[in-house]
Amino acid sequence: PNTTTFRSMATAALASTRVVPFASRVSVGRSKGLHRTSANLRPTKLRSAPGVAMAAGTPPTPPTYQLLTLDYVPDILEKRDPFRAEHIAGAKAAAEAGKVVLAGALQNPTDAGVFVFKDCDEAFVQNFVENDAYYKAGLVTKFTIRPWMIVVGA
Repeated sequence: PNTTTFRSMATAALASTRVVPFASRVSVGRSKGLHRTSANLRPTKLRSAPGVAMAAGTPPTPPTYQLLTLDYVPDILEKRDPFRAEHIAGAKAAAEAGKVVLAGALQNPTDAGVFVFKDCDEAFVQNFVENDAYYKAGLVTKFTIRPWMIVVGA
């Protein structure tokens, strides 16, 4: 879900739980009517609004991200053509599997590629690199894989 939907769901879940007093003993008197003699507090669940899912137990785990940076050889633009289709096909396959959310080369100069992986561990990203056409062809001089904590967006 997008940020607005998540925020709406979280607000609805928080609003659905409240603490209300209830009477543990009730006495009835002729002149006083019904009244509480002892009140305790007890949590009670309210029904959710139509179309809003209630939170079940724990809140959903936020996605995790890995940032992959590939450092390229200085003349990457001249050397990449024989390997580019396979390199892009690997990135597209990972994107279609929901693992890569963004990928592309840095510009001015074109000296590195950056990939953002979602809900993958470091071993998955390492395997991706080792099977990448640019890496196998020696066009990647160095790569880094780092966990990335998203604070705004996504």
